[in-house]
Amino acid sequence: MITSERASYGKRAPRKNRLKTWWLMVEKYIPLTTLSQILDLRLFIARAGERDSLAWWDSHALTEQGQWALARLYPRYADHAGARLAIEAAAIIHAKTIGHQPAVTLFGLGADLDARVMRQLDLRRMDDEPLTIAPPIHSASELQTLLSQKIELTDDDLEVVRSAVVNGHLAELGAVTEASVWSGELVTIVHRLTAAYTLSDFGRLVVPYYRLEG
Repeated sequence: MITSERASYGKRAPRKNRLKTWWLMVEKYIPLTTLSQILDLRLFIARAGERDSLAWWDSHALTEQGQWALARLYPRYADHAGARLAIEAAAIIHAKTIGHQPAVTLFGLGADLDARVMRQLDLRRMDDEPLTIAPPIHSASELQTLLSQKIELTDDDLEVVRSAVVNGHLAELGAVTEASVWSGELVTIVHRLTAAYTLSDFGRLVVPYYRLEG
C-alpha cells in the first residue's frame, strides 16, 4: 500500500507556487549586458583606485608589479585574479566608509546582484576572455575624461552628481529602494554612482552612494 507521503513524492508543486517562483525569476531578471557593463565599470574604478593611480586602496592587484606577481601564481588568469582581488579591496573600503547605514554603492548593490555581477568575471575566465586593464590614472580630470568615453551621461545625470551632498568621505546622490535597483533604473543608478567618483581626488576617496529606503 502506498502511503500518502510516498504518493505525493514526485508530484509537481501547486500551480500557485509555480507561478510565484516564475514571477520572482521574472521580477529579478537583469540582462547579461547590464551585468557585464557593471563589471567593466567596477574594474575601471578598481583600477583607478590602485596605489599607482589615484591611491584609494592598496591591493596592487591591477598594477604592473601586481600582475607580474599574480602571473607567477596564475599564468593563464592573472588578469582575472587581479580583477577579483582589486574589486574585493574596493568593496571593503566602500563598506568601511559607508558603515552601518543602508546604502547602495557601485561595489555594493546587494548580495544577490553583486554575486550576479561577479559571475560575469567567472564566465569570462572560463571563456578565456582576456580583460583590458587600464593604465594608471593620476587625476580626477583624467578620470572624468576616460569616464566620458565609457558611459553616456545625460544632463540629469550630471546635475545629480553636481548636487551630491558631500560629507567628509561620503557623497549622497539621493535615495533608492530595492525595487528600483532591480528595475530599469539600475543602469542610471550605476552610471551616476560611477560618474560621482570625479568628486574624489588623488589620495582622497569620496564614496558615492544612494541612501537605501524601504
